[in-house]
Amino acid sequence: MESNLAISVGSIIAFVSFFYVFLKDSKQHAEEMANLKARVSSLESRSETSEQALSQLLSSVQEIKVSLAKIDTKLSLFENEFNRDKNKN
Repeated sequence: MESNLAISVGSIIAFVSFFYVFLKDSKQHAEEMANLKARVSSLESRSETSEQALSQLLSSVQEIKVSLAKIDTKLSLFENEFNRDKNKN
């Protein structure tokens, strides 16, 4: 009878230990998940900020290209006028 009692007590202790370890691991995993979710949220906001900055840079590059095209056109016209005036003389 005492061996059955010892086995029953041992089984209960093993079950309680298993349950405790399970809860401890669950809590640790929940904390890790919360940490990962916070990191993902932070990375998403940084990505959005980077995308906005990239969009502004691309817009600025387009404006620079347009300005350079205008300058090139004006220089070409000026060069043509200069050459025409030079040829008249």
